[in-house]
Amino acid sequence: MPYISQDTTIGVANFWEVTPVPNAIRDLPFVPGATIAVYDAAFGIGEMVYARAGAGIRLYGLCVLTPTWAAGTFSLTMDMTEHPGTANLGRQVYVYQGTTAATVGQYAWFMRRGVTPVNCAASVAAGVTIGTAATAGQATTNGAGRQLLNAVVATPATNTVVRAGTGVISDSLIFFAGGTQGLFAGGYLSGTGVGSAAIIAEVFPDRVRATIVNSAAVTGNVTMTNNNATIFYNLVSIDEAFSQGAIT
Repeated sequence: MPYISQDTTIGVANFWEVTPVPNAIRDLPFVPGATIAVYDAAFGIGEMVYARAGAGIRLYGLCVLTPTWAAGTFSLTMDMTEHPGTANLGRQVYVYQGTTAATVGQYAWFMRRGVTPVNCAASVAAGVTIGTAATAGQATTNGAGRQLLNAVVATPATNTVVRAGTGVISDSLIFFAGGTQGLFAGGYLSGTGVGSAAIIAEVFPDRVRATIVNSAAVTGNVTMTNNNATIFYNLVSIDEAFSQGAIT
């Protein structure tokens, strides 16, 4: 899932890259709050927002944006924090797009429109609405006062993507002659020669980098699974989605 920019802005970073904590706002490559249109061959068009992690954020965590006044710089800090898990919150939501969890003060891209994996507590069927979980930063099956409006599951977390891959022993790269369309960072890998418990760390057009080196020569089909029975990455289509507000 290597989204690329549709924007003419010069110097757009890879959207999965996280900016380390800067010494000053002027050191950032983008203005906080910058919005860029993006495209992926598998998932289509989308829109990303550049913002600061106001606290730790899990991979593909569900977030809310809170502009916070910073007295020292006389400006608003565009802080993203995980959705608190509160019912009837009534806030727009975003999905963090890094390849690992974000830590406070880092800057990263957050999706507000498009198709993205979402960190969930359960698999949800395709075509079904989804809701926020009681656990901060996660979604799950819909519940009273918890629906994510303008959001629907595109692919459940039970989905797998199978592609023919190759790789050499003790290397972390797996190559796919047919391309990496449909694969995303965080997906769980298995197959002949794939290291045990390997996870996709980065996706490139013709290969992926795994978190665990290959245990042997990688041959034949490599499978990416959207869950590990604890974390479930449902692919969700969002369009400026928001957490349901008060209903009484």
